[in-house]
Amino acid sequence: MGRPRLGWRLHLPAEPRLRRVLVAYALASLIEFSTWLAILLVAYDAGGPVLVGTASVAMLVPAIIAVPFLASLGDRMPRGRALSLSHAAVGLSSLAGGLLLAADAPLWAVLIPGATLSIAVSLVRPMHYAALPLLSHRAGDLVAANSLSSFVEGSTVFIGFLVSGIITDHLGAWVVLTGASALGLTAALLTRGLHLPQAVVEDGDGVGEIRAALQGFVALRGNWGALALLLLISMLALLEGADDTLTVTWNGEVLGLGGSTAGLLAGAYGLGIAIGGAVQAGVAHRRRLAPLVLAGALTVATAEASVALLGALAPAFVVLMLAGIGLSMVSVSARTLLQRSTDNVVLARVLAIQEGVHLVGLTLGAVVGPLLVSALGPSLAFVPVPAAVAVLALSSYVAVRGLDLRATYRPRELALLSQVPFLAALAPYELEHLAQGSQRRFVPMGTPVVTQGGPGDAFYVVATGELDVTVDGRLRDHTLGPGDGFGEIALLNGGTRTATVTAVTDCDLLMLSPELFLAAVTSSVDGLALATGVSRARLESDRPG
Repeated sequence: MGRPRLGWRLHLPAEPRLRRVLVAYALASLIEFSTWLAILLVAYDAGGPVLVGTASVAMLVPAIIAVPFLASLGDRMPRGRALSLSHAAVGLSSLAGGLLLAADAPLWAVLIPGATLSIAVSLVRPMHYAALPLLSHRAGDLVAANSLSSFVEGSTVFIGFLVSGIITDHLGAWVVLTGASALGLTAALLTRGLHLPQAVVEDGDGVGEIRAALQGFVALRGNWGALALLLLISMLALLEGADDTLTVTWNGEVLGLGGSTAGLLAGAYGLGIAIGGAVQAGVAHRRRLAPLVLAGALTVATAEASVALLGALAPAFVVLMLAGIGLSMVSVSARTLLQRSTDNVVLARVLAIQEGVHLVGLTLGAVVGPLLVSALGPSLAFVPVPAAVAVLALSSYVAVRGLDLRATYRPRELALLSQVPFLAALAPYELEHLAQGSQRRFVPMGTPVVTQGGPGDAFYVVATGELDVTVDGRLRDHTLGPGDGFGEIALLNGGTRTATVTAVTDCDLLMLSPELFLAAVTSSVDGLALATGVSRARLESDRPG
């Protein structure tokens, strides 16, 4: 295989429903960042940096508590309906906040719909990503949808903060929130009528979900590389949370400027994230990611701390944009490392922990930011947290590098598995786990690989060679060749082999154990549906005419 290139190529999928969902997600992301800054600017005018931090905590803490319980709605009702309701909640919460601001209500009253809005936008994200696989009928569509979603998140930080600052400065924060409500309700309409199925889940309650998350922590015990990554992610989130207060205060007290430039500075971070995400499209194909994690963390730390030496808008914008690029390097590489190295049985819980520590870090940052401004002033306040990020990144590099060395990446096996249609529908990290756990088997010409009536002990993908399929003594017309898979019927149905497969030439096969195969395929609605459809079609074709 040729050396993967770093670059990016984003295209809008052809599926109309998928386009609607992506447009709705862009609107929700724009609402999230524009309304957040508008409320924080109101808080700054009312009480300075301390009130900015207080407002941030008041809006984040309810989301930390409520989202783990409410997110299960995405599995307990049709996902299209759950997504549309989440967008509607965003629109209605924005409208309530805008009306209160227009009526000159006290800040504490505005923070109530602000907290509801934070919960709603935090729900949109998991509902969105749960809906994408159900709307992606080709593997390329899912990759494109994920890439576009990530790009949108970074871009709307910049656009949302910039526009929000300008509108708040000239027209008032109430205009931002009432305008956002129209966008939220538009997103709800765009996601109506998607006709997506309901997931099949076990019954459970909030306590059970919290217990499951805690079991994820237990599973990480002793995995120092993964724990170091999670700690670094939380520290970077703390930096993000503190930045809201630091940039707004620095803009007002050092530059003596208003909300327009505060939005520009806050948005610089998001612009860097968008640029970093776009140019790192090939990062998941790199064999070693620990150096990128270290380089990204040091970039964030250096850029952030350098604001203390600046006194002008333009250079501050540039260095904050560089900090965003560094953050993107860390987040993409860390997420890929966790996906590669974590046991599939606990992967969902580990990724949920990653999201949880990010929210907690944002909340702590909202508390730390005002304290730093009060103790050190608006410029030097940019130094301590970046310094802590740099120390943590350097001291944890050995542990992260050890995780990197254990997280084997097998591009040839990955490319081969991607040729099987129902495996190509799996999430990228599921495919990587399959590739990591696969084994090679050489089969000489004339040797039966599986025998009709025998046990279902593996799923196979043909790497090289050709094989014949015989059912009840009848030779199938179709010969299996490179990229073809076989053996899924016995595994999915829990029965015996329904055909005999014999090597016509010397063959090189990729073999997946039943546990590995079933854990991956049954975790994906699309993958399971495709695999079941293929099995049913093969059984129908094998019946005597």
